[in-house]
Formats: sequence, C-alpha cells, structure tokens
Amino acid sequence: MKQGTFAERVFAILLLIVSIFLVGCGQLEIEDRAFPLALSVEPAKEDGLYEFSFFFEDTGTGGSGLYHREDAVIKASGYPEAFTLFGREQAAQLDDSHMKVVLLAQELLWDREFLEAFYGYFMKDDHFSWNTMVYLTDDESAKPEELKERTGGRLGTYLLDMAESDEQERTAAVPTLGDLYKEWYNQAEVLLLPILGKSALPSVTRYRMLVQSEPGDEITMDTARLIQLLDGRLKKLQLQLEDGTVVGMEEIHLKQEYIGGRGENERWRVTVCMKCTLQNRVKVSAGERRRLMDEIGRLLQEQLAQVQSFVPITGSQGQLLVPEYGIKMNWVE
Repeated sequence: MKQGTFAERVFAILLLIVSIFLVGCGQLEIEDRAFPLALSVEPAKEDGLYEFSFFFEDTGTGGSGLYHREDAVIKASGYPEAFTLFGREQAAQLDDSHMKVVLLAQELLWDREFLEAFYGYFMKDDHFSWNTMVYLTDDESAKPEELKERTGGRLGTYLLDMAESDEQERTAAVPTLGDLYKEWYNQAEVLLLPILGKSALPSVTRYRMLVQSEPGDEITMDTARLIQLLDGRLKKLQLQLEDGTVVGMEEIHLKQEYIGGRGENERWRVTVCMKCTLQNRVKVSAGERRRLMDEIGRLLQEQLAQVQSFVPITGSQGQLLVPEYGIKMNWVE
C-alpha cells in the first residue's frame, strides 16, 4: 500500500486529535445552563454578605425561551461564591456571558474591597461582556424585582432598548463594565453613572459622578448633559433661549489645543464646535441670526463655566487638568 507523505500523515494525526477533543470536551447541554440577562447587587443585612439577584427573561414577552428560568437571589460574600452557590441551588451551570445589564446599589461605590474583587472576576474566564451596561439604584429606586414586573418580565432587554432608543442616552452612551474596569485601573477619567429613579417604568433621573474611580457628587440631568458635551460624548443638544426660541445643536465635536506649561501648570484650549438650527421658528434675518448666535454663545458659556471643573482632560503627565473652553457655531438654515 502506498504510504502518504510526511505532511499528509501529520495532518491526519492532527485531525484525529481535534476530533477526540470535540467529542470528549464535556460541554454542558443548553438546557443545563442558565443565561441571566440582568444582575442586581446590593449589600445584605448580614455583615460581609451581598445579595446577587439574577434575572431571566419571561417567556411570552418576545424573549427567547433559552433565557427563561426562575429568578434567583443568592447571598454570598462575593461574586465567585455566588456563582458557585447558584449552580448548587439551581442545579444549572450559570453562564453570565450574555448579561446585558448590571444594577449596582450606589453604596457599593464606596466598598473598595467588593469592587476590586468584582472587577477582577469580571476579567477572568470571559465572565460578562465588556459591553454590559451599568446602572445605579438606591432607596428611591424601585426594587429590581419590581422593575422587572413593571417591564413585563424583561428587565434586561428593556433597559438595553431604553438606552438604544432614547436619543440622549444613545448619543451619550451608558457606561459599561469595560468602562468601569478601565477607569478603576487608569484613574484618569470622569464617568457619569446613571441612577434609576422611582417611576412607573425604569428611567434615569440623575447621575453619580465617578472621578479617578472615586465616587463624587450626585448631579442633575441638565448638568450631566453639559458634562457629557464637554467630555465629547454628547453629539446632540437642545437649548431654550429667554424668548422661548429653541435651538438644536448637532454634530458636536471638540478641538483640543495645547497652550503650554508642564504637569499641574499645563494649559489647554478646547473649542466646542457645532451646527445650530432653529427648532420652533421659521427663517430669520441675518441680523436676527447674529443676535441669536451671540445669545446662544453667552448662555452656553455661562452653563459650561458652571460644570467645566468637573470635566478635566488628561495632560502629558497623566494629570487631570481643567482646560479653557471656547465656542464655535455654524448656522444651518
């Protein structure tokens, strides 16, 4: 019998090895795994324990039956323990790679030990997705189980759809676990974490600032929009003038210019560029347009001055610096 070439024999051996691994890899069947789409975390009443609530999509709500299981609340000292206990109590392997949303109790932002362990586990073995969105809850927010009931049994997909459909949220972007993880180690940015308020349906009512991974002030929606604008994450904004004129600002982008200095003495000039259009008026004369642009610039400068200290940029030395801001507008009829 004719023998194959050396390369052919090696190729055949490799195919045999791969086939053995594919057959004997021991992967769990789909029905033996659990795919929660939302996770809520809050401190338990017992010291040193936390409540990890895993939420699944109800069948008959447009979600796939693949994700439907009974919701589970696991008390544990950390997420790794909760992961293990879930498997024991639910007789199913927890698969958190499909998670869409994590709801963190605000007070956990001050729990450095918990956050370090949680972020560390998030990075191991592909737990969660980097794009998993993060919202905050507090005493004013409805309990996650109540929120799920109000969303028709689809808490995870509801919050995801809300972020993608709302123009402001979509353009500003809800922070993700990846954003929080990077900020935890880089400590060089300002993140705004949306807080779910008490309402009939889940909605963002305010924000908590995260500065160099440390929790900062709680701010209003309007302040958050301006900070997101200065941070380069908001692409659209509306401004109402004293006479009732509403001006839409689109295609917002920032131009950064290094002025001079080093370290803490660095100076930058940031120009906010945008296109302006009237939202509730017909065409105006050239003179009226100049007046409106002056008023827009003055009002926007005043508002930005109130929040720009919250929006430092990173200098060459890694310092957080407060830049000077300017406005550049193009009028679009």
